Amino acid sequence: MKNIVNVLGTDLYYEVYGEGIPFIIIHGWGVNHHLMSGCMEPIFKENKYEIKRIYIDLPGMGQSKASSRIKRSDDILDVILKFIDEIIPNQKFILAGESYGGYLSRALIQKRSKQILGVLLLCPLIYPGYRQGDVPPLT
Repeated sequence: MKNIVNVLGTDLYYEVYGEGIPFIIIHGWGVNHHLMSGCMEPIFKENKYEIKRIYIDLPGMGQSKASSRIKRSDDILDVILKFIDEIIPNQKFILAGESYGGYLSRALIQKRSKQILGVLLLCPLIYPGYRQGDVPPLT
């Protein structure tokens, strides 16, 4: 099911597959929900559990239109929090985030840990705009 909901002035596009426990799935920077639905949906074809997968396009990405109030990651986080309150109010959910979506997922854990049943982080961004670490030369 394809939907658009206005959240804090942002037209947030999302798609829902299946029924059951809500599973919020957040893609990385500069792409759209297809990145995650393309890799996750094949897993659920064989799944015997009832899980309602909710794929969002982050503000300004994919089919979501960002409002002028979005200036930083905290603003995007506010949109996601309000989206959760509107789409699955007071429900527990599973969470997945890839790259920048993983970064946002970590913030969601801080804000909504009592609602989150489990988390999947795929290549999560840890420090935005900065790469850390000492990588040995390829041998």
